[in-house]
Amino acid sequence: MSIFQGLLFLAFGMGLLIVDYQSLSRGWLPCGSNGFKGRLEFHRQDQPGAFWSMFALYLLAGVALLLYAIGLLAGLASPLPLR
Repeated sequence: MSIFQGLLFLAFGMGLLIVDYQSLSRGWLPCGSNGFKGRLEFHRQDQPGAFWSMFALYLLAGVALLLYAIGLLAGLASPLPLR
């Protein structure tokens, strides 16, 4: 189970870091749903505070998931319980 969770968290962490990296060239970050208006996006030009806050949050979450995944795969961390 720890191998499966390690690979899953590794993919999620890499995905967050890829989205974060691509936002530097695109100039916007997705931030979930905005109800019936579509998805919520923070643009670097229009909302710099929200953009950089989400950038930092994505970066921290991606690094945390990567570190936990590496710990799981190396046997240093215990896997999450199934219940």
